[in-house]
Amino acid sequence: MAIRPPLEELNIKTHDKGFYKGFNRFVTVTSKIFVTLVVIWILSDIERSGAMLDAMKNWSYANLNGYYTYSIAFYILVCLTVILWPSFGRIKLGSDPNGKPEFSNFSWFSMIFGAGIGIGVLTYSAAEPLWHLMNNPDIIMSKEIILSSMSSNGIALPQGADVFAFYQDQVAANALAPIDNLVIPKSDEALDTAFRYAFFHWGIGAWATYCLVGICLAFFAYTRGLPLTMRSALAPLFGKHLEGPLGNIIDVAAVIATIFGVAQTIGIGLSSFASGLYSITGISWLVTDAVNPEPTTGALLMSLLVVMCLSMISALSGVGRGVKWLSNINMVLSFLLLAFFLIFGATMFALEMLGKGIFSYVIHLPAMAVTVWDPNTELGAWQTSWSIFYWAWWIAFAPFVGLFLARISKNRTIREFGLIGIVAPSLTLFVWFSFIGGTGIDLELSGIANGKIFDSGLTAQLFEIIGFMLNPAMAGVLSSMVVVLLLTYLVTSADSALLVVNTLNAAGEVQVENGSKHIIVWSIAVTAVVGALILAGGLDAITSAMIVAAIPFSFIIILMAISLLKALILDIARARE
Repeated sequence: MAIRPPLEELNIKTHDKGFYKGFNRFVTVTSKIFVTLVVIWILSDIERSGAMLDAMKNWSYANLNGYYTYSIAFYILVCLTVILWPSFGRIKLGSDPNGKPEFSNFSWFSMIFGAGIGIGVLTYSAAEPLWHLMNNPDIIMSKEIILSSMSSNGIALPQGADVFAFYQDQVAANALAPIDNLVIPKSDEALDTAFRYAFFHWGIGAWATYCLVGICLAFFAYTRGLPLTMRSALAPLFGKHLEGPLGNIIDVAAVIATIFGVAQTIGIGLSSFASGLYSITGISWLVTDAVNPEPTTGALLMSLLVVMCLSMISALSGVGRGVKWLSNINMVLSFLLLAFFLIFGATMFALEMLGKGIFSYVIHLPAMAVTVWDPNTELGAWQTSWSIFYWAWWIAFAPFVGLFLARISKNRTIREFGLIGIVAPSLTLFVWFSFIGGTGIDLELSGIANGKIFDSGLTAQLFEIIGFMLNPAMAGVLSSMVVVLLLTYLVTSADSALLVVNTLNAAGEVQVENGSKHIIVWSIAVTAVVGALILAGGLDAITSAMIVAAIPFSFIIILMAISLLKALILDIARARE
């Protein structure tokens, strides 16, 4: 019995006149209504809406740890399968055998890196290894072992005492036998785990999620000839049903996830941007407290207006101009910053951490990828505040980054897409974390920083590291470069998201007659969403909204993975007939 040929035509209804000419009105209008209602709901009662967002986040943390963990593990497995399986990996993402990629390898990688993770790396490459040096699952389990040993020896922990300090006092007094293989906070023993968990969050899990969505979209759009929109990736499962309400709902879910995923990225970037401005200028109203500076609401809103105006201008110029140029600038400035830390940072220490961290990450990845802890325990609380937060962020960001990667990757092979899209950014991030985070750790462990970097806010730690490395004048120059880099990454992420939302609303069409008008509308919408969430609780409220918005799209990615595997397997079967 012959296998039916694949679906190669999907007619998505678009309007033929007026403001919505070329756009699917259901997807566009429904998305706008949802975003508008969210903004009105938040602004109508800021305190109550902030509390409700926090409650929804806590519910997802308490009930969806396992779901998020196993979903990311599934994405990794499927993505590696299609990349490494010989007959799958050779498939070209384009119908013309002689077709050439639109962008050079440098510009292509620059856009992948800038859109996918650029803002986060500037903040977390400094902060995350430092935070995990103070607390991570291995440290928590070591604390539990110490408490168990103390209990069995009849030793009670004094109220308010630090477990590790008290343990070391008891060992020194011969009241307690030393315990092997403990991981002590802020010690050499914690270095391996600090980088392992940082690499875990920013490595293959993030990029496999992005690339899985991107490969699905590129395959069905460029190889099969379907529209470049989210519903097309489910064609082998739902066929022509995707032309109607089912397909519309899928695209609406993708638009909403994109809006709130990019809101999270913009929120973190704005906080770092405002912290950088304060570090350079010392203007008091930018932060709440000079001793432990956190950006004020006014500083965040001002930064938001600047970023979104520039993003709108860049998006109006298109991918081949504004987005490409900014991405190239991003990459040049990023390499300059990294080169500074390579030359003047804790180079030998960082190289050691890079090698050990990658080895430890690879060895422990299978276990870490499927481990789920009870959210009511200290281990579970750590997992929800770190790992689950990241998994939700990557999922919410996936429709935006995935479609953007597909848009710029025509005529690449699946293997090329996957290897460049997963391995290259992961290794680049590992280098960033090792040299920037490693320099911060070295400054603390050597006693030079004396706890100042540890005690700084997450978005200010990079600037604190720079302040300890250079004299005030040079620190100001380098901090200024970081602020410019943050601004360009913010603009690149936001303008790419605007283009992706337009593409989803326009049934996969990249160039639409009224596209510029809709970019302006969505610029205002994103500004309103982020601004409202800042008023409702700042970065915490943005995080809560992002985590909730990621839930429906996480299921869509699972269906996309199954759809892609079905399509590839059936293609092999057809070739054998």
